[in-house]
Order: sequence, then structure tokens, then C-alpha cells
Amino acid sequence: MDAESLAQIEHVVTNSISKETAKLREEFEVRLSENLKEADRHGGVLFEKMGRRLDLVVEGFEGLRKGQAVLRQLIEHESLELQSLMKLSCRQLQDRVETLEQRVQIIEKNLGLSA
Repeated sequence: MDAESLAQIEHVVTNSISKETAKLREEFEVRLSENLKEADRHGGVLFEKMGRRLDLVVEGFEGLRKGQAVLRQLIEHESLELQSLMKLSCRQLQDRVETLEQRVQIIEKNLGLSA
């Protein structure tokens, strides 16, 4: 084989390798682009799902906060009502004790036991 034939063979092989490399590069870029698009879509779907779930959590906390406020008002109301009833009961008991003390004094006086 002479140098010219060798050069032609080298040129054909180099050209073939260059074409194959370009083809592989193009396929790689297409696949990479498709994978990136798919990953982007998937990420968007996940982001939307997380957003909806976060909204549900926020709604749940808001419901709990409202329920807590209602319970706090109810407890405060019941507490005030209980305090009023206890004050009334104490006054009634005090009145009964005073009435009983007066009756005891009258009885002692009638029996001549008072000092």
C-alpha cells in the first residue's frame, strides 16, 4: 500500500468516526433534553402536590386555632359563671350561719345560758 491509499483509508475512517461521533452526540443531546423536560414536568407535579398539601395543613391549623378560641371563650364564660355561683353560695351559707348564730343566742338567752 502506498501513502496515498493509506491517506485515503485514514480519511475515510476519520470521516466515519466523526460522523458516528456527531450522531451519538446528537442522540445524547436529544435524550438529555427529553429527560430534562420529563424531570421538569415531574418536579412541577410534585411542587403542585406539595402546595396543595401545605394548603391543607394551613387550613387544619386555622381550624384548630378557631376551635381553640371558641374553647377559650367557653371556658372563660363557664369560669365566670362558676365564680358567680360560688360567691352566691358563700353568701347564702354566711346568711344561714348568721341566722343560726342568732337563733342560738336567742335560745341561750331564753335558757339563761348567755354570758
